[in-house]
Order: sequence, then C-alpha cells, then structure tokens
Amino acid sequence: MIKLITGSKGTGKTKIIINMANDNVETAKGDIVFLTDTDRYMYSLRYQIRVINTESLKRAGQSAVDERELIGFIRGILAGNHDIESFYIDGAHRMLARPVAEMEDFFTDIYNIAKHTDTRFILTVSENEENFPEFLKKYQAEE
Repeated sequence: MIKLITGSKGTGKTKIIINMANDNVETAKGDIVFLTDTDRYMYSLRYQIRVINTESLKRAGQSAVDERELIGFIRGILAGNHDIESFYIDGAHRMLARPVAEMEDFFTDIYNIAKHTDTRFILTVSENEENFPEFLKKYQAEE
C-alpha cells in the first residue's frame, strides 16, 4: 500500500509525516524506517524509528541521488530486514532533484515493492492540486 501526503511547499507535509511515524510506534508490530534528505528532523522522531539521511548516499560531486540507486537502496534495506512494516519517505523529489511529474517510474517501483513485501509506504508529495500528475491519482484512491 502507498499513502500520499500531498500539498504545495510549506503546507506542513513534513510535520504530518513525522507525527504519523511517531504515532505508528504505538501500534506497529514490525519496524519503522524514515527516509529523508536532512538530519533536521532526527530528534523529532521517536528513538524506535530508524532514520536514514539519503545525503550519505551521494557520491562525491553528485548533487542528487540517482533513482535506480535509491530504489536499490530501499530494496536492500527491505531485504536485510523482513520485519519492516512501515517505510516513510519525506521528499523523494528533493532526494532525486526531479519534479514530481517526472517520477512516474519511481512511484511504480515503490508500489511494486510495497505489493511484494507487504510494506506500507507513506510519502510526501510537494505538488498542488492543479499540477498534480495523473499517474499519482491512482495512489490517492488507495488511501
């Protein structure tokens, strides 16, 4: 399953996803991972949540994480820990330095990973209603 937290920049999506992850600790039967591109929120998340900053994935001189590398990294995390129940991703578009409208393959990959691993993915999407990509609408229907 994929759940999207949507809205334009500055609408509080990060606060919402942090609160969701923290609340999830109370009911989770498995592990929780929070993927972000900054250490800024590390102390806002409960200690039971595994926080990973994708800045460490960049190679020297690289301005963004490559999409294939990020998907491979996510698959690797899940392969190494079958107990991951929820995977929160805050700002995948920032990690990849791409507009959301160009990320259809990324969301398709995440959907397929979720389907085959029974992992729940919660992602922030910085896009307002009038520019919301058609391919993401099917994931909104899942919520």
